[in-house]
Amino acid sequence: MEKQILRSADFKQLKGLRNAYINFSETLTAIMGTNGSGKTTVIHALACAFSPEDSKLTKYKFSYFFAPNTDSLWSGSNFKLAFDKTDDNGKTVRIEKNYSKSSDRWTPRYDNQPKRNVYYIGIESCLPEIEKSYSSGRINYKSTPLTQKIDKKINDAAAYILNKEYDCLFDNKFRDKHLIGVKLTTGVKYSSLSMGTGEQRVFKILNILYNAEAYSLVLIDEIDLLLHISSLRKLIKSIYDIAKSKHIQVVFTTHSLEMMNMYDYVSVQYLYNQRDEATLVYNRITSDLIYDLTGERNKKYTVYCEDTFAQSIIEATIRKENMYSQISVVTFGAIDNSFTLAASWAITNNDDINNYLIMLDGDKYNEINEKEEQIKKKITGTENNIEEKRRKALSVITQFSLPIDTSPERFLYSLIINNMPHDSEIYKAAQDLKAVNDSHEWISNISKNIEMPINMLVSEIVNKVYLTEGFQQYCGQLLIWLNQIKAKESANYQELTVSSL
Repeated sequence: MEKQILRSADFKQLKGLRNAYINFSETLTAIMGTNGSGKTTVIHALACAFSPEDSKLTKYKFSYFFAPNTDSLWSGSNFKLAFDKTDDNGKTVRIEKNYSKSSDRWTPRYDNQPKRNVYYIGIESCLPEIEKSYSSGRINYKSTPLTQKIDKKINDAAAYILNKEYDCLFDNKFRDKHLIGVKLTTGVKYSSLSMGTGEQRVFKILNILYNAEAYSLVLIDEIDLLLHISSLRKLIKSIYDIAKSKHIQVVFTTHSLEMMNMYDYVSVQYLYNQRDEATLVYNRITSDLIYDLTGERNKKYTVYCEDTFAQSIIEATIRKENMYSQISVVTFGAIDNSFTLAASWAITNNDDINNYLIMLDGDKYNEINEKEEQIKKKITGTENNIEEKRRKALSVITQFSLPIDTSPERFLYSLIINNMPHDSEIYKAAQDLKAVNDSHEWISNISKNIEMPINMLVSEIVNKVYLTEGFQQYCGQLLIWLNQIKAKESANYQELTVSSL
């Protein structure tokens, strides 16, 4: 099996996907998004893009998933995969492969596709075995215990995931069919004909993962179907451990917001499909942001920031300005998501764009030309109003004002040392801190020392240093925006008052 790692897919056009760039560099990748955003399209395209080295495996053809029909012949479909290939001498080369359909045939032809064993687990695997056609009468199968080491691993993993006392597995042969069977420690024995569909699918996934060759690609559509949250968490962790040990890549689709609690195991690629525009792809989405993208919002104004540390500072500032009931604060993760977010508002001509503010940490993309360059990557095209859209996107992006070569945590630490009372426990803990290995530790170590959660600690610090020149400069752009909102709401109130008289 070739040592191969899929790095990315660039979908220029495929079904509803438009200019969607998706990363696959991690062991597990979750494709998320609302219904119709293109999640399953990604899975189907990957299934068809490789020719298996193992002749016993299914060779998925584009016609399986993209069958020409009255409404679409799929002409104009185009996407590109990039993957790293390592030879026996340890030399790695980057390979790019283009896939397209310009007329009757897809290119490249199947003989010229990259070689890789691909396992596809579609939603048809959720169909209960009992609903498949086996016999109209009694089903008599021959049971054989499965005693190999790999069978024991599958048994134990399934017991952990489903919280069941499985003792051993069986192969139940009926005609030319092989049905998985189990025996519990209580002595109860049953086959997949009597299993719940979630239980049945877990065994199928585990069987494929444990038996797949190293460097295989495993694709799972709707991994969360038929599983409750506890089992889903355990399944994800188990898949990660198995795949990591065998250099297997797993790509799956899901609607479950539980993925946002599993960033240690899963890389999220969230598809946001705009009408007749590019498909935006976010690499770290909080539940607040997902709700925001689906149109559910409790507060009129929103500030977006990179992480929970910045969120704590912004929320404390908003409280000091007595505006907490009007403004929500949402984290978006990696800084590149900020430009994707701003671009989405500008491209869709969001009338409420001035109600949003994106606050960068201030330690990257400080200059306006750097921000412009990032926006150009997100908003492409040649239409007449392209520059207007870019300016609109840039108008909502600002930043904290940090001293040069200073991290946000180090700056807040300096405010403690220079401004807080010397008899406070926060100052004493900061004074004892002389050096750190990581910039985050300037605040996290104080938090641990005085046993105070970081968000509470930051709030306490902001309350003490709020009126200092250093903090006012640091939050200058945020304060300007807050004052603009105050003026806007005051004008709206006066207008409403006059009209009611």
